[in-house]
Amino acid sequence: MTVRGKFTGDEWEQVLEAPRWVVAAASAAQPDTAYRTGQERQQGFIAIAHGRELGNDLVSAVAEEYLADRRRLDLTFADRAAGMDATIERIGATVGLLTAKADAGDALAYGRWLADITDAVIAAASSGIGGPLVTAAEKAFRDRVRQAIRAALTQPPTSPQP
Repeated sequence: MTVRGKFTGDEWEQVLEAPRWVVAAASAAQPDTAYRTGQERQQGFIAIAHGRELGNDLVSAVAEEYLADRRRLDLTFADRAAGMDATIERIGATVGLLTAKADAGDALAYGRWLADITDAVIAAASSGIGGPLVTAAEKAFRDRVRQAIRAALTQPPTSPQP
């Protein structure tokens, strides 16, 4: 069975979409200029691409398919705080799905990849001349991402829905 074959179409779409949401939310954690936001998003997409080289079949398959579909490349939130909250929920749900349906190593690798994407985005641009590279708001978002991943990895797997 292929990596993708373990999931329904909707579940696979959820796994594919989470990295894009992470890029958008991590970028939204600290309001910046359009130029800095562009730098952050670019680094996020590079971090997604690096998923092909992490040595995990699931992460590699997700990164490869994600990058092949240009429609996936950007996402913005009308309400920044709500978008960030929705992303945290999405991360927990997606890593939880992987915990239930994939190998434990796949769920862990995917969670680490989402954390790496977050780190790449928030470290991509300082918040102004002389500003910190990573602001308190960005650190708080990173902490929320890591907590959501940890919680999903440590919850008992649920039985897959028929």
